Amino acid sequence: MTYQNKALLVVALTIFVDSFIGGVIVPVLPLYAEVMGLSSFQTGIVFAVYSAAVLVLSIPLGVMSDRWGRKKVMVGGMVGLTLSTVAFIFAQSFWALTLIRLLQGTAAAATWMVGPALLADMFPPRERGGKMGLAMMGNSFGFLFGPVVGGFLYDWGGYAAPFILSAAVTVLVLGLTIWVIREPQSRHTVAAPQPERGHLSLLLGNRVLTVGCGVMLLASMGFGFIDPLLPAYFAERFGATSTTIGWLFAAMSVTTLVAHPLFGRLSDLVGRVAPIGMGLMSTAAAFALFTRASSVAWCFLAMAVLGITYSLTTAPIAPLLADAINQKQGSAGYGTAIGFNNTAWSIGYTVGPLVGGAFVDLWGLPNLFVVYAVLLLGYLPVFFTGTKGFALPPAVEKEG
Repeated sequence: MTYQNKALLVVALTIFVDSFIGGVIVPVLPLYAEVMGLSSFQTGIVFAVYSAAVLVLSIPLGVMSDRWGRKKVMVGGMVGLTLSTVAFIFAQSFWALTLIRLLQGTAAAATWMVGPALLADMFPPRERGGKMGLAMMGNSFGFLFGPVVGGFLYDWGGYAAPFILSAAVTVLVLGLTIWVIREPQSRHTVAAPQPERGHLSLLLGNRVLTVGCGVMLLASMGFGFIDPLLPAYFAERFGATSTTIGWLFAAMSVTTLVAHPLFGRLSDLVGRVAPIGMGLMSTAAAFALFTRASSVAWCFLAMAVLGITYSLTTAPIAPLLADAINQKQGSAGYGTAIGFNNTAWSIGYTVGPLVGGAFVDLWGLPNLFVVYAVLLLGYLPVFFTGTKGFALPPAVEKEG
């Protein structure tokens, strides 16, 4: 196996382990918080500080990896993820859980940023979407197995059991990261004037980067609606058990697992813009489908469709941002591009639960999904205007 393929596998594993732990937390942490007597607001804070850490640190860590090297930041992130996972075992208070989630979010900001940036270093634009799509299969596998394994181990061995297994997996991936990953030799230093530009001016000065981040923000906002709100909706409307809810989320993960690398490769062939536009339209339709769901079977179908449409929307985003910033800064700016991507994700995922929860209390989940579908469709003209002239497939664009 070539070094590039080994590195691709390790990047996928770092993404997998973070998503796996995130999946474990979905059925475990709310139940544990209830046992501890935490309020819904406190539980919301515990969940929100993770994405808040990603929001604050993604761009600084991206710039740090551009200047000081990918491997150092990547290993540091895996060390932080290992420590936070072990700490979950001993957490017995609201403040302990909050601090642990803060550390976990800090670690995630590093691993989720450096991994894609490393792939952008190693692979040319004509291959980038497909390779990033393969790496993101780790995310799909993590969210496929995490909730199921977490729920089973919690029922079988108590609160600590899921985190003991997660810690063992994290230590293994940390060892592979140290052993396999090496600093890319092809990276070059950013031109002298570029570091002086602020992150906001870089974002606003690159319209493709700006509208691409907007798509990621909207997509993650949808996930911010799904993760905290759908489990209660399934339970209240259809009487779904924890096991059934886990399988409903697994349906979305299975289709994402298949679709994400395929749509990433598709964006290499036909360009990033068209798949993203189609993804926005089809995701709007998929959310509208939930308003018509009258049974658990319909919900399974809707979740499976969402996995496909979200993949069509999000798989080309990171490659699009890398392509956009490559024209301005060259390969040394890929970490910054992925930092923008992750920052946009964390803003949406922080705002989504807060806005969605307040909306649902007043008008219900189906109405929230209708409004969200309209928002996605309304962003289409903005996206197509911002990417005008950038629609050619990367294979025929001039490589930086």
